[in-house]
Amino acid sequence: MSVQTQATITQKESITPAWWRLSLSVPDLPSAPLPGQFLLARCADPFHCYLRRPLFPTGADQERIDLLLRPASDPGLAWLATRRPGDSLDLIGPVGNGFLPEREIRNLLLISDDQRPGPLLGQLQRAISAGISVTLVLGGSRAAAIYPVKELPPVVEVQVATLDGSLGYRGPVSDLLPDLLLWADAAWAVGTTGLYRTLMSQIAQVRLGLQPGFGYVLLMDQPFACGLGACLGCAIQTGSGLKSVCVDGPVFDLAELQV
Repeated sequence: MSVQTQATITQKESITPAWWRLSLSVPDLPSAPLPGQFLLARCADPFHCYLRRPLFPTGADQERIDLLLRPASDPGLAWLATRRPGDSLDLIGPVGNGFLPEREIRNLLLISDDQRPGPLLGQLQRAISAGISVTLVLGGSRAAAIYPVKELPPVVEVQVATLDGSLGYRGPVSDLLPDLLLWADAAWAVGTTGLYRTLMSQIAQVRLGLQPGFGYVLLMDQPFACGLGACLGCAIQTGSGLKSVCVDGPVFDLAELQV
């Protein structure tokens, strides 16, 4: 169940020049957002940012939410990054369906070629607490686009790929995946449509078929206008018919998607 509520910024921290972390006090949420669920935030006024912005927590309980921001890419997020402790935010949430519980998973592969890895960080913490071995693979155009590895728990194996070779492997993040897909019991990704297409092909080749329940991906690029599935602005075609990303997702089984 989603509610509209007011949150208060309790902490603001610059991780690097490109990344910010915000902590919010949200005492009136009906439940803590699961990794992959999101909140719709009113950023600035409707004349400058008409649509609410989806915010994916990196960690949450029922009264506290942590957010990771890379504001340069969006005017609404840039406005949010200027807020200070004590400021209020108008939120709707939690919205959507997140990643599934880690039942019968021993080795979890988390993948991102995107500059919004926040949902994976929340999932990473949950998997560590469950005693699961986690490998996190991050990709980007250059080192500055990569979430700071020093911020990650040392128990997590991290592999990095940059297109310009400024950090880790030189090339696309998908080049690192074939061996890891053999190792993993599940592969969950947050990234671009191009990554999802490649991941689908690699899983089918390496594991002799893409079976339901192995790969889950989060769709972040649709306009989440209402958060209710009513406007159909985020509707996509899947193997089981038309789905609204905001309420039926945003996490989907890769075997169900037509990317």
